[in-house]
Amino acid sequence: MICILTSTIQSSQLATSQICFKPKLGLVSPNKTCDVLYKNIGTAVPNCVYIDAMLGWLARILRILFGATVVYSPDAEDAELVETECLVVTRDEELFRRRRGPTILLKTDDHVKWVSAFLNLGMRPFEKSVCPLCGGELEEVDCGEAEAAVGHKIRSKRCWRCARCGKYYWVGSHWRRLRRLVEEAKAVAPCSG
Repeated sequence: MICILTSTIQSSQLATSQICFKPKLGLVSPNKTCDVLYKNIGTAVPNCVYIDAMLGWLARILRILFGATVVYSPDAEDAELVETECLVVTRDEELFRRRRGPTILLKTDDHVKWVSAFLNLGMRPFEKSVCPLCGGELEEVDCGEAEAAVGHKIRSKRCWRCARCGKYYWVGSHWRRLRRLVEEAKAVAPCSG
């Protein structure tokens, strides 16, 4: 199920309403309670994403899973987020209301539903990853180099180093947990209630 916030002007006031639908079933229920709300989302996969404060985990996950260009600064002012043309992801209902551009409002703490929201935008996981810390490009390196740098044995056949910050990455238990997260997100609708 997908929920979309629509805006209209009534008597010189901006009025918003929420419409939920299942793609093959049509309208489900206006003003349905949803965990994830979308506003002014086009059909194209977003090429840049601003993540509001307190969503640092999501910024890292979007970089790892989708190789997304993510701007995350806990100090970013709402005025900057209101004006950007990039997709903005927030938990701030007031910011969501004020935004005219593409926006996602996360009304849940469920990380599976967060990832599901991006899968429903057409973003495809595991095609490209960038450094979860700085967003730099990852270069494949010999795992012996990674072991020497981190000071312990790495049980992986593939290793990478960030070209920007120099951090090393490899396929391990964290990667397997991310794969499970994506599988769970594929099975969950972004709107419930």
